[in-house]
Amino acid sequence: MRVLFAIVPAAAHVYPVVPLAWALRAAGHEVVVASHPDVADTVTAAGLTAVSLGERNFLTTEVPADRAAVLDLITDELELGPDEANFRTAIRHFMLETFGLYHPGRAPEAGSFTDELVGFATAWRPDLVVWDPLCFPAAVAARACGAAHARILHAFDHFGWARQRFTERMTTDRMAAMARPTLDRYGIPFGEDLLVGQWTLDLKPPRTRLPVRVDSRPLRRVPYNDDGPLPGWLHELRPERPRVCLTLGVSRRDFFAGGDEHPVAEFFDMTADLDIELVATLDAGQLASVGTVPDNVRVLDYVPLTSLLPTCSAVVHHGGAGTLAVATAHRVPQLIIPAVGGADRAETGQYVAETGAGLVLTDPEITPEVLRDSLLRLLTEPGFREGADRLHQEWLDTPSPAATVPILERLTALHRPGLPTHGPAR
Repeated sequence: MRVLFAIVPAAAHVYPVVPLAWALRAAGHEVVVASHPDVADTVTAAGLTAVSLGERNFLTTEVPADRAAVLDLITDELELGPDEANFRTAIRHFMLETFGLYHPGRAPEAGSFTDELVGFATAWRPDLVVWDPLCFPAAVAARACGAAHARILHAFDHFGWARQRFTERMTTDRMAAMARPTLDRYGIPFGEDLLVGQWTLDLKPPRTRLPVRVDSRPLRRVPYNDDGPLPGWLHELRPERPRVCLTLGVSRRDFFAGGDEHPVAEFFDMTADLDIELVATLDAGQLASVGTVPDNVRVLDYVPLTSLLPTCSAVVHHGGAGTLAVATAHRVPQLIIPAVGGADRAETGQYVAETGAGLVLTDPEITPEVLRDSLLRLLTEPGFREGADRLHQEWLDTPSPAATVPILERLTALHRPGLPTHGPAR
């Protein structure tokens, strides 16, 4: 069969789908990945075929004020409480912001992408469209060409949860109204599958999923990131001293309470006398406050975590799903310091802590002393390694990409009865 992946133009959204795309190709299916030209190199570097669409990266487009006001109304109607601040950030500023670019008449960049995606799908005739939960035009394209379609989640299903809660409270379906001008262009009636797919592939650990009533299928997140030359010092899997990885992702520059008053330099200072090797993957902005780098610290702009973490005794990170996946796959205890407003990162930290695989620290409890003590606990208390083993076993118990391919074949046939497929006979 032919499978079209449709991804919003961000490398962090491409990485999670790569292992499934590989598995489909290994089973003999045709696979292409459609997105904006900004991520074409990321796709081809993974050995996959890129289809570049759209004149501009529509994620950089600002939602018109009138539509932003409607999105604010939708968010308000969810009646989120004070303890759901992370949900508000994720739903309003990530999920709904992208949904607000749905209608090409008011957001030309998104409209161009939608038109081109529908045009490509109509010409190429995929059997199955697998789409990023923020790539709403993908479901339109699937409907337009008669393909089965499914979302693939690499974060919590905030949109599905919000849609469910919204429909329980709404008197007017503002979301359907916003989508309808786009759907009318292609003669497509509105349906819930346009928002949550015909089914969902969920890469999140089963115990962390939100209570959403969708047809959800678990999928093991096999870690993938851009490869690069392996540094000589990484050839040995067992370093002489315990190796600790520090990675803050692309957004966080500090981790102590008080913001820039306690930058990365303070973390370096407090670990300078420890018998460890600290490998810090930080960019120039994150290193701006650092004067002298201690002798036991190795600083790199980038090294693939899939190569680094197998050699580490602990990892300190911001709670990103990609780092969680690598640490889980390689049984590495984790110290998580979630970025403020970081969508699902606080929940990720809570999950790791509850499993016993690490610790989570949140403002304002984070001080240099607490951070140092927490790191020492990870390195010296065997219970965290045992917790990392439990986390790893949960990961192994989740169906792999290869085991998921037959499921996709069956579901595609179910949702496309009587239609011919391309590729290997089943």
